[in-house]
Amino acid sequence: MKRIIVFCILFIFGFVTVCNAFTLTSEFGWREHPINGKKSFHSGIDLAADYGAPIPAMWSGQIVFYGEYGGYGNIVLIDHGNNRYTLYAHCSELYVSAGQYVEEGQVIAAVGSTGYSTGPHLHLELWENGQYVDPMIIFRGD
Repeated sequence: MKRIIVFCILFIFGFVTVCNAFTLTSEFGWREHPINGKKSFHSGIDLAADYGAPIPAMWSGQIVFYGEYGGYGNIVLIDHGNNRYTLYAHCSELYVSAGQYVEEGQVIAAVGSTGYSTGPHLHLELWENGQYVDPMIIFRGD
C-alpha cells in the first residue's frame, strides 16, 4: 500500500503557499535495491513527486553540505543541532549554500532524479546521534 505524504509550506499568518503530495515508494530498512537487485539496507525513505517539486527543510538548521555526492546525486545536508541531521537526495536544483541558515519549511531544493535513481523522487534521511533513524517518525509524530 502506497501512502501519500503532503508537505505544506505556510506563511507566518497560516496561508498555504506551497503544498505538494509525495508518494512513499520505498520504506526505511532492508529491501531489494531497485537498480542492482541485491538486498541492501535503505537508510532513508523514497518519496516520489513531480520533477521540480519544491522540497522544504524539515526543521530549521545550518547547511553543512550541498552539491553532488556519488549515488545520491545532488544533495542538501542540514545540521539541526542536538546531533540531528537531515539529508535530501536526488535533487534537480539546489537553492542553498554551505553555512547558510534555513528556517523550517523553507524551500531548499527541487525534486529530481540525479545519481542512482529510477525516476523523480526525494530520498530523505534522518540521522540522530550518528545513527540512521526512520524518517517516517516525522510524519507519524513519534
